[in-house]
Order: sequence, then structure tokens, then C-alpha cells
Amino acid sequence: DGVFPSRIDSEGYFNDKEREMLKKEGLEIAKGTIEKMYEENFNIYKAFSTAEEKIYISYPKSDSEDKPLRKSSMITRMQKIFPKLIEKEYINDEIDIYTKRVTMSKLLQYINNIYNLEIEDDKIIEKYIKENHINEIYNWYKKDKEWSLKLNRALEGLEYTNLPEKLDKENVKRLYGNTLNTTVSRLESYRSCGFSYFLKYGLKLSEKEKMNIKPIDTGTFMHDVIDTFFKEVQNVKSINDEELKEKLNKIIEEKLELPRNYIFTANAKYRNLVTRLKKVIFLSMRYIIQSLKNSKFDVLKTELEFGNTDYPPIEMYLEDGRKISITGKIDRVDIAKDASGKYIRIIDYKSSTKDIELNKVISGLQLQLITYVDALSKNNGELVPAGALYFSLIEPKLTGAKKDMTKEEIEEIIKKNYKMDGLILADVNVIRMMDDNLEVGKSDTIPVTLNDDGNINFKNSKVVTKEEFEALQSYTIKIIKEISKEILDGNIKLKPYYIVSEKKSPCTYCEYKSICQFNPRFAGNEYLYVTNKPRQEILDEICKRNSKT
Repeated sequence: DGVFPSRIDSEGYFNDKEREMLKKEGLEIAKGTIEKMYEENFNIYKAFSTAEEKIYISYPKSDSEDKPLRKSSMITRMQKIFPKLIEKEYINDEIDIYTKRVTMSKLLQYINNIYNLEIEDDKIIEKYIKENHINEIYNWYKKDKEWSLKLNRALEGLEYTNLPEKLDKENVKRLYGNTLNTTVSRLESYRSCGFSYFLKYGLKLSEKEKMNIKPIDTGTFMHDVIDTFFKEVQNVKSINDEELKEKLNKIIEEKLELPRNYIFTANAKYRNLVTRLKKVIFLSMRYIIQSLKNSKFDVLKTELEFGNTDYPPIEMYLEDGRKISITGKIDRVDIAKDASGKYIRIIDYKSSTKDIELNKVISGLQLQLITYVDALSKNNGELVPAGALYFSLIEPKLTGAKKDMTKEEIEEIIKKNYKMDGLILADVNVIRMMDDNLEVGKSDTIPVTLNDDGNINFKNSKVVTKEEFEALQSYTIKIIKEISKEILDGNIKLKPYYIVSEKKSPCTYCEYKSICQFNPRFAGNEYLYVTNKPRQEILDEICKRNSKT
């Protein structure tokens, strides 16, 4: 295996002139480039003069990566000596002959294609090899002492699969019992990747804890502060900015003294983070209160729990009688009344920007808010779902800000950062109860725009009709049952999602990727593709399905 004649890249530490000088002084020294070249030519002469009848000279046109190669200088010299020499191109439809290592790689790639035909009998595989004109290559490696062992090991590797097997009923029962006790976020995790769900919630594998503040820590802390604020302040709509800052600072300092929050004061870096958190919490609460002041909705409950003293768990049954029990927590539930009835909206605080994306809903990746709306409205038949919204607890970004901007203009940019996202009932009365300052145009607090005539601008509003809301609720429950059935049936399939529009997959940040070794190029490794359908198309499709059930 090598280049003939060999390539001499360097003279070494001494150049050829210096070598000659040292030799004249009687010193023994390694060969230089000129001597190596003479020796190489002598070896070529020996190789050519050894043959008795025929000499076959070949050269590769490309390397193992299909990059073009220049022909050896020996080929050019032979063509000059024998101008009538005819050069023929060797073409093998199956495997081109390269070096031993590269040819073996090509052979294995070819055999792997045979394995992908799902032929399990080794004798059939050998017969297939013979029929497809690679028998000589295969036999050469089988007979060679050194390469035979490498070939056998490689063939064993071709049979390896990283696809997990389905759990048997006994193991499923040991893991989950007769009732699947779960949360909506866990069910979303299963749809994200069934195998990572099994490792995390079935086997309960987790990485070693490190002493650092993660986004979930800051998010939990902020949720805790906001919940305490609403529990301690009765009339939040009447509080001013100075009173708000004073109250929040008091709550935050009390929270920092709790043992569970020790990490926030562990070093100077984290204490500096607390200063930033105070600023973000104050701004977030300021706009939460502002949105309440400008609406007819009042806070009914914060940190409302299913499976605790507030409400029983959300319970469902599969067709075969197996039970699903879902617990969970809603950050905030608001209520409003008018002559037509009582309306509720649920609000989830997030430490990042988030919206209800219907492509994710139909894929089972975003079920939480709609599930909670459904559960609350079913627990109390008088309550009409008015909205499911996200409020982002984020440090505002002054995108588009200029040096000469007024305080009011800067305030307007910050306000946009705290505008809620999600879904709202397509009812002008309900919309105006959520934002009683809205006459026409864009709302400052909710994702709705009204036309000049006061009607909803459906193109620029994230609204759903009552029929669409009900269809979404029914569809969400259907998906929850489907996911639960897969879990209880022992399916731990390795099929992570892939969002086409975002080119995003959970594998990028998965803590279990070293275990599963997922690779879309491996046989059987496939993504669950999340489509990018238009919003209205999804709603029409869900309503159509709901009308048939």
C-alpha cells in the first residue's frame, strides 16, 4: 500500500550540500534526497526486470474520498518509451480496487447494502456476494490472516443496531404500575423522544449535579416570587411602582434566606445575577399588573394544582380500561364575568419567549395549556374558555432603539417585550374584556388586532372560534391517550422530533445522546417530522376530525 515511486517531501535537518560536507569529514549520516532517489530508481528497475512474461501497471484516478489524483511519473515515462502503449480504464460496477484498507471499506459498504435488504441467512448473503461479482475480493480478505480477523469483526458490527426493543408487559408494570401517573410535560417529553423518556422517567437516569445556576433555577425562583406576591397583595390593581418595588424586594430577600435558594448567594457572580433578577422581576410584575389594570379579568388563583387540594388529578381511561392520572400546576387563572357568562383564561409564565404553535400541538409536543383549559372548563361547566396565554419573564431587549429616543418611545419598545402570546377566543366582547383600552388597531397586551370597523382582523390576530377551541380540546385529549397507550404498551422507540421550519431537534441538547447514538444515517433511525402547515389549515383539519367523532 503506497505511492510508487515514493514521495520525498523533506531533506531532513541537514540539506544535501551539508550532508556531503559531513561525509567528507568521515561522519556516518542518513541518506539524503539524491541517494533516496537513486535507490528508488534502482527498486523500480528491479520490479520491472523481475517479470518473465507480462507486466501490469495500474494507478488510481481518485483517492478514497473521490478527489482526483495525478498519475505517477512512471506512467508518463512508460508512455514516452512505448508511444503505442494503449491505456485501458478498469471499471467495476460493484467495487473499484484501491488499497487494502480502502477496498475493504468499499466491500463493507456493499455488504451493508445487502444487510439493509433484510437478508438474515448468512448462506444467502454469501450467495448474493458471488452473484454480484465481488466474490474474489471477499475471498481474498477471508483467506488473508491479517485481514480475515478485521473482516469478521467488521461484519459483526454490521449486524449491530441501536434500536431499542419493546418492553415486555411485566417490565412495564414494574415501571409504571396499573395506572400511569404522569404530567402533561412528561407526555410531551415522550413525544419528543420515547427512548429519552424511558431513560429519564422509567430508569430515572440523570447527570451528576453540578453547582451552577441553570435557567430552570431562575425560572422557579421568579415563579415563586410572583406567586407569593399575589398571595400577599389583595388588590394588585391599585398598587403603584414604588410600592411594587418595595414589596418585591422584601419578598426576594426573604426567599434568598431559604435553604433551597442557597446557590443564589454562593459567590459574587451569582449575587450579581440576583441584582439582574430583581430588575427583571420588577419589570415583569409591572407589566403583569398593567395588563390586569387594563382588563375586566381578575386573578382567580395562582399556582393552581391538579392532584392537590385545589382540584383532583385529571383522569382518563384507555379503551382497555387502563387508567391515566395527570397532575400539574397552572401559574395563573383569571376570571371575568359579563351578561353572557363567566370566562376563564390561563396564563403560563416562561423564562423565554414562547407561543402556542399549532404544528407542535398536532404533533403532541405542546399540549399543556389546552389540557388545563379543558380540565378547568369541565370541572366547572359554567366557565367558558377565553384564552390560553404565555407571559415571558425575560430581560427586555431594546431592539431598534436609537440614541435620541424619548423615554416614552423606549417604554413602548419595552412594553412589546411583555406582550402575551397564545390563543384567544374569537369574540370581540371577550377581547375587550382582556384589553378595555382597545378600540381599533393592535392591542398592547394580547395578540389581537381589530379593524377600523371594530371587528377582528383574523390575519393579524391569534384567535380561535368557539368551535375551533372545542376541537383543539378534544384533539389534545385524544393525543394524550395515544401517547399514554404507547408508554403503557412498552414502546420506547428511538424517534426524536425534527422541526422542519426551524431545522431543530432535541438531540442537540439531549443528555442521553451518548447512550442512544441516534444517527439518521443508521438503518431504522428516523425522525418524527413536525410539519410547517399554515395555522388555519391545521384548525380546519382538527375541526373536520372532531366532527366525525
